[in-house]
Order: sequence, then C-alpha cells, then structure tokens
Amino acid sequence: MRSPLILAAMVLPALVACESVDSTDVLTSGMYADLTAQTEGDGTRATATLRVGGGTSNTFVRLGADDQLTVNLGETTLEMEEVSLGELYSYIADFDSSDAGSTFTFAFNRVVDEGAPSSTATLPEPFTLVGPQPAEVFSRTTQDISVNWENSNMGDPMEVRVSGDCILDASLAVAQDSGSFLIGAGTLESFEGTVDQACDATISVYRRRPGTLDAGYGEGGLVYGSQLRTVKIRLDP
Repeated sequence: MRSPLILAAMVLPALVACESVDSTDVLTSGMYADLTAQTEGDGTRATATLRVGGGTSNTFVRLGADDQLTVNLGETTLEMEEVSLGELYSYIADFDSSDAGSTFTFAFNRVVDEGAPSSTATLPEPFTLVGPQPAEVFSRTTQDISVNWENSNMGDPMEVRVSGDCILDASLAVAQDSGSFLIGAGTLESFEGTVDQACDATISVYRRRPGTLDAGYGEGGLVYGSQLRTVKIRLDP
C-alpha cells in the first residue's frame, strides 16, 4: 500500500507541459478534484489531486497557506501531505485500516470561500488475485493471458491495466465481475522498435466503488474507493 503506484498512475500522462497554480488564486468553483481511497490489502492511502480546467487539464493546484486538505476515517482525521513531481502536486494520507465498507471523508478547508468539506469514498469488498502466477511467461502475440480472482460478483466496476517497458500501457474495462478476464493474444501493442523484445510487465486489477463528490468543486471530479491487486509477469514477443 505504501508504494507510489497511485501517484505514478496520475504522473505519467501528465508530464507533458504541465504547470501549477497557487490555490489562493482560484476559487473552489474553478477546480476539478480527483479523490481516491485505495488499498492493496494492508492499510489505505487517500490521495487528492486538484486541477484547474477540468479532468484532462495539466494545470495542477498547489495549496497555499490558508488552504488545507484533510481526510477522516471514524475518529481519526489526518492532514494530507504534499507530494510532487515537477509541477504535478498531489496530497496523500495513510491509514492502517483497510476494512471493506470503511468510508473516508475528504475535506477541502478554505478561508476564501466555503471550500468542499464533504466528499466521501467507501472501500469495496477485497479480492485475491490467483492468476497469472508471478514471473509466468507469455507470448504477447500468440498467447491469451487469463486474469483470475477470488471473491467475485460484488457489483462494483472492475478494471485491468497492463504496463511494461516493451508495450504501450493498456487499460481494459471488465464487463462483468465474474472472477475471470481474458487478455486476448495480440491485444498488448509493442512500442516502436520493441516488437522483437521481451520485458517484465505488471498486471494491475482494480475494483472501484464510485463515491460522492462535494458540489463545491465547480469543475466536477471523480471520487472512488478502490481495491488494487498486482502481479508481475514476463512478456515474450
């Protein structure tokens, strides 16, 4: 859970021509929020990223002195800490609990306006990734890859992502939480010049439950409770 997976997932598509703006220069009505409470089964990381210009914008908000992001679980409220890569700013807080059904409340507390004091994300049911096996080898052009998990049919959306040094990152929607998803042979596309190369790859499986976003974020946003499980495999041409 303490790994930088969450931040990295947001960083990679945003590094091109990104910039930041001080929060004191923007009303909450002009902000878009990405809020996630995510667990890999051992503790939960809450992450908040604010943007100006909508969800595809590369203009990130850095909190000024009079603004604060907090997240609450039960009787515990934590101030979120700033993390950054270049001009990309996010805010994180770590909790020991990872119980399904736990509800995290994100609050954006401000002086300039009423902020956004009540966005909520609830963790969905956990699952166990049982296939593929770690270090299992597949030909990405000739073999199907079967992704399998236990504790299925929970009613929350699932997603499978695959990343590696020799392939384009793939994000694959799972139509039904049946406990099995097939990545067909040839689905994973190679980078130019890597068609004949092998590489390590990571399969990430998400179960996400949409939360409730505070209406104070005038540009909208997304809020989720998320379960994440990963496995590393080897991809041959």
